[in-house]
Amino acid sequence: MIRLLKYKYHIAFLVFLSGLYGISLEVIRAFNSSNFGEFILVTSFYFTTQTNLFLTITSLFFILKLHNKSWYKYLIFITLVNVLVTAIIFHILLAPYMENIELIQHVLHTVNPLLFIIFYFLFYEQVLPIKKFWICLIYPVVFLISVYLIIEPFYGDLMVITMPDFNSARYVYPFLDPETYSREWLGLWSFIFVIIAPFIAIISFISMWLKHKIDTKFIFINNKKA
Repeated sequence: MIRLLKYKYHIAFLVFLSGLYGISLEVIRAFNSSNFGEFILVTSFYFTTQTNLFLTITSLFFILKLHNKSWYKYLIFITLVNVLVTAIIFHILLAPYMENIELIQHVLHTVNPLLFIIFYFLFYEQVLPIKKFWICLIYPVVFLISVYLIIEPFYGDLMVITMPDFNSARYVYPFLDPETYSREWLGLWSFIFVIIAPFIAIISFISMWLKHKIDTKFIFINNKKA
């Protein structure tokens, strides 16, 4: 672990560059649209975009040696769970229904999440107590509230116009559109509270448990060698 940790800033820089690359691809795609400003605005509403911004900023803070701040361990863990949710939901709920997965999708949903996961579990030293696993739910809740109280009411029509090929574009993702379900809002809330929320909580708990196990194992090995 000690040998690995000496490369932690190198790995953080790699995550940062990859994050910038993913964001750059989104900016380039916006330039190729008919209205750059509207496309950028709409793109910023996606959980994937926000997650990649988070991992880019989080890795930058690490490079700037802000990772010892008390708030950083919360930020990096929330980012980790967002990254896991982004990757898993894309590959399970979205990718199977996409006819063509472009480079940008691979970078944002696979490459960047994988790099960040490696960075967190092998190169980041601090860890939250397992009892605080619920913290990961804060950001998804804020995101859901923004979808139904801000994005859909005020930008729904713009979403549909800007992303005409996306099903249920006004709700950002198809699985957040109540019309996707036979029982509409009841089906939607059942999906969110019975499946999505427990799913995120379980991912959070397992991630914390695994981080503790990894760190404990490496600390034990290092102490034994010393």
